[in-house]
Amino acid sequence: EGAGGALSIFSQRELSGINLQLKAEDLELGFDLLAEMLCRPVFPADRLELEKEKVQNHLRSMEDDPPTVAGNLFNRLIYGGTPLQHPALGLLDSVDQLSVSDLRLFHSQRYSPLSTLIVLAGDTSPEAARESVKTRFAGWKTPEYEHLRLTDLKRQDAPIFETTTVDKEQVHILLGHLGVTRRNPDFPVLQVLDVILGSGPGFTSRIPRRLRDEQGLAYTTYSDISGSAGIYPGRFAAYICTSPENRETALKGLVGEIRELVENGITQEELETAQDYLTGSFVFEVQSNAMVARFLLSVELFDLGMDYLDRYPSIIRSVTREDVERVARLYLDTVNYTTVIVGPSYPGTLLSESS
Repeated sequence: EGAGGALSIFSQRELSGINLQLKAEDLELGFDLLAEMLCRPVFPADRLELEKEKVQNHLRSMEDDPPTVAGNLFNRLIYGGTPLQHPALGLLDSVDQLSVSDLRLFHSQRYSPLSTLIVLAGDTSPEAARESVKTRFAGWKTPEYEHLRLTDLKRQDAPIFETTTVDKEQVHILLGHLGVTRRNPDFPVLQVLDVILGSGPGFTSRIPRRLRDEQGLAYTTYSDISGSAGIYPGRFAAYICTSPENRETALKGLVGEIRELVENGITQEELETAQDYLTGSFVFEVQSNAMVARFLLSVELFDLGMDYLDRYPSIIRSVTREDVERVARLYLDTVNYTTVIVGPSYPGTLLSESS
């Protein structure tokens, strides 16, 4: 507070980290704080109990949120048998059982120089910052611990269909399957595919334009495969929120739009519109120092190259219709996919339930 900075912690499916924003003249203070948190953390028992209660309350509130319920069930079916099937926030029982000794053990095993990246963006000298980091973290040792590696993630070879009844007004439908990693060489092509099919701005994408704008079936609808790609495969997911009486029409429409693109391809106009959007919006990802730091973190994590920002427009512009149609056939399965439906009970049987 005295330095007028801001500090926050984040924990995600594949990594956790610290965001620290402060004035350039207070950078050394920032390094002191990072070193204390990473190398010499304390876990007061009373604070742990308080945090456990906050997390459990959040988890309980998530149980009453249909999109979250659908997403958690979807992940459980796609990543079943691996840690990725669980919410990053944890489960009520697992959070309840956490102890101070659990935290200390986890920190000693998982937090080390070899698994840590420090990214700086702002008015500072790289050489001076590097020396400061070396000095403060010199005594931080790497533990002898075999990190978990998930190598058996495979796309499903049969359809999966699950429904959950909740006393809400709308039906939430989520369908898809295992996706790709961020290092997949087809990732830029999949970004173009996403914009064309379901995640472009406004109603430019097929799924929002046809199912929401033209047919009025959806309150919210989209599809995406590149957005969740990371160290491990993300997921291809298509989502639609609709009224109970329209659930079968909405599900058929969602599957139909995916199948239409896979089987019949795209137009040159769709390709160019997607390329214009991606190349035009990319600069907005590096508008602030915090955004630059996040961008550089991805560059380092996924070995994109320090010139990636400059190369990105040409990478996207080099994508052809044939490229998009190829990856659609390769990465979008219109037969063996998972369907999750969360919402109120409604008379009638969906095709997926009877097949």
